[in-house]
Amino acid sequence: MEQTPAATSTVTARRDDDAESVFLDIMQNPASDDPYSHYRELRDMAPALITSDGTLVLTGHAECDAALRHRSLGRGDDMDGFRLAPVPQEQVTEVMATLRRSMAFVDPPHHARLRRPVSSVFTHRQVEGLRPAVVAHTDRLLARLDGAAGGDFMEAVAKPLPEIVISDLLGIPESDRASVLPNSQALAALMEPVTDAAVFRAAAEAQRALCDYFAELLARRRARPADDLLSRLGTAAEGGGLSDDEIVSTALLLLGAGIKTTTHLLGNGVRALLDHPEQWERLREDPALIPSAVQELLRYDTPAQLDARVALEPTWFAGVELEPGQTVMTVIGAANRDPSRFPDPERLDVGRGENAHLSYAAGVHFCLGAQLANLEAEVLLQRLVTGAVAIAPAGPARRRIGLGLRGFDTLPVALTR
Repeated sequence: MEQTPAATSTVTARRDDDAESVFLDIMQNPASDDPYSHYRELRDMAPALITSDGTLVLTGHAECDAALRHRSLGRGDDMDGFRLAPVPQEQVTEVMATLRRSMAFVDPPHHARLRRPVSSVFTHRQVEGLRPAVVAHTDRLLARLDGAAGGDFMEAVAKPLPEIVISDLLGIPESDRASVLPNSQALAALMEPVTDAAVFRAAAEAQRALCDYFAELLARRRARPADDLLSRLGTAAEGGGLSDDEIVSTALLLLGAGIKTTTHLLGNGVRALLDHPEQWERLREDPALIPSAVQELLRYDTPAQLDARVALEPTWFAGVELEPGQTVMTVIGAANRDPSRFPDPERLDVGRGENAHLSYAAGVHFCLGAQLANLEAEVLLQRLVTGAVAIAPAGPARRRIGLGLRGFDTLPVALTR
């Protein structure tokens, strides 16, 4: 998806105790089934809010877009994005030491050096080459849901499909996946602004175990290269590419980000279409709408609801001067339903035209795997709407508790042919 030019912020950030109360309620009650009404209330009160601790909270599309592209707002050297997480600082420090060896957590110019060796795998041509394999995997997984009894869409399809695709891409042997992939699920806690200390500790332990695993797998791939990303990076490293620690952190990033966000894109998307059967029917009648439908599903109920930045230097933004280290919280879920950017934003419209959602972020940190996630979602919809398949709810769904990642723990459905 091409990025549109950044909009210019036209609002001035301000303090507002009532708006801050709404913001804190959103952050501290992540189990809400409908955060969007609260986002709307916050955006109407203060599209750019300065909280009492100095955090700049943005809910307008123009402001979020401009912040994500601003070169003076980056990842920084601290973890202010976790300021609400009641976890020991030494655990945060350990986790961040690993994350900061990957492209998602560093700023230019180091960002480009880390991203460049990986980007060739995610070009349109390379991703399209994966389509036959993704189709085969999708058909096999959907077969699990055949029949009136159905099953859990998250467990049967939404979770394993991204796991298989990313594991194949990285070169994780099938014999290792049963022990490796559960650790990737624990990493989701690292994306939450409010995290239970025990859950965060488990995520840190999972990260440590995955780092050990990828270091060992990298050594195996160097000794016996295969046609996978880890082999490619290992060979390039010997020629002056990434260090071993950077390769391991990159593999960790791709495993975590490539699985959980896509899992919830698939789950949120299917649920949104089940809630809007007229949109399912539109896709059945016109499958050419599937690519635009995927973008609309990303906008309508995005998996990544928040994205934090830090002022890297004294910066004038949204009418105020930000000091170095000051946190800027972009509320992506709110920006994606901003009526000043999207006509009738509360309506799901699979044929929506120009769709400048921010679900893949923007600027230098625009999601590297966006085309791969799009492919997986497009293939899933194509197999559902063009086959002789009807999909229907088969029981109550249960949302996961969290705001950094919005999705489902369970989503019972039944497929009939």
